[in-house]
Amino acid sequence: MINPYEGVNWQSAIRVPSATHMHIVNQENLDNGYRYGVRHFPISNYYPSAPYDANTRLSDFRLRQWWGTVRDGRRLDPPINWNDIITWEHELEEPYRRDFPFAETEPVYTDIPEDVILSHNAEHHGFTNSSAHICSPGSSFASGTFDLHWHYHLDRHGFPWGFGGTWQEGFKGMLQGLDYPDGGGITINHPTSLTRFSDDQVFEMLDFDERVLGIEIYNDTHGHKNWFKNLDDRAPDEPEEIGFSLNPWDRILSTGRRCWGFCVPDHKVEKGGNWNGRSVLLVSEFTEHNCLKAYRQGQFYGCLKDSGLTIRDFTVTDSSISVSTNLTARIKFITGAGVASTVTGDSATYELGRDNSTPEVTYVRVEVEDDSGERLFLQPVMWTTGDGRSGSE
Repeated sequence: MINPYEGVNWQSAIRVPSATHMHIVNQENLDNGYRYGVRHFPISNYYPSAPYDANTRLSDFRLRQWWGTVRDGRRLDPPINWNDIITWEHELEEPYRRDFPFAETEPVYTDIPEDVILSHNAEHHGFTNSSAHICSPGSSFASGTFDLHWHYHLDRHGFPWGFGGTWQEGFKGMLQGLDYPDGGGITINHPTSLTRFSDDQVFEMLDFDERVLGIEIYNDTHGHKNWFKNLDDRAPDEPEEIGFSLNPWDRILSTGRRCWGFCVPDHKVEKGGNWNGRSVLLVSEFTEHNCLKAYRQGQFYGCLKDSGLTIRDFTVTDSSISVSTNLTARIKFITGAGVASTVTGDSATYELGRDNSTPEVTYVRVEVEDDSGERLFLQPVMWTTGDGRSGSE
């Protein structure tokens, strides 16, 4: 049995609001996230896809890029000063021509609260064999360039868009760049909206390494109609609420693959949104290492708002799964066959059917919702046979 919450003391655990996918490009964005309660920030900016920390300046990406790139198929080793490379400034349009040559800039963040932890992360894209957008919370790996939408014409002069290599090569770099060997990992972003993955593509990524943690099951930016050119041209498993990827999550779990589910705000952060989509980490001490270990181990639950409804206890035995909440809510137990049980109240228990001492399900996951629109998504409890295969579901 794989129970991610084994060893969690729900009564004493510190609950840390976080998110693996959020674009925070200035102090105002950070203030917005803090105002809505977030305290652990694995910031995932791109252009370039490079980690931001308390000392980051935009000139770090323009005057002293610390990671390499490729031009016309040839490797350029760091450090890279783009003032030495861009010789075509006469081609640039205003206001970008006015920015050149690049100069030293002030730090991006000027007032980081004492009770905030920043972690390395970035959103990587531009793979040669996949449309994937990938985050790597806890990794110092960097890729791409500063040239947002090719305003500085790097594309016309031999430089690739984004990572410029295969996703397998990118994953290797992200994993090698992990700051803690037992914390953080890789997340697969918005699998059913922008990138439109097939199940087999997701399976291949999850099977690449156990530190590929899972998929986004809710993305607030992609929860809006304007992210779809045609609402009739969505992923094959629709109808499903726009912004959610619960159907593919259940299909993945039914194969016996461990896959954590992430809820994220994405670009709604920088647009002054209300921060729907986050992970509540369960840690014994509020440190960066503990927060990233919670992501690795699945010791967190996803939610939309973190607005009051919470889990008081979660217990797994050989014969049952029990959950209790602080408020009356609808508690759903979900297996590969769908919703197996729904109870309205502040506690519920799901009895496990058994076949030759093996549960008759591959996994059970729990969703909790109330009338305010809040929804909680617990990580799945899973069963495998002695040879590592999934159970009998």
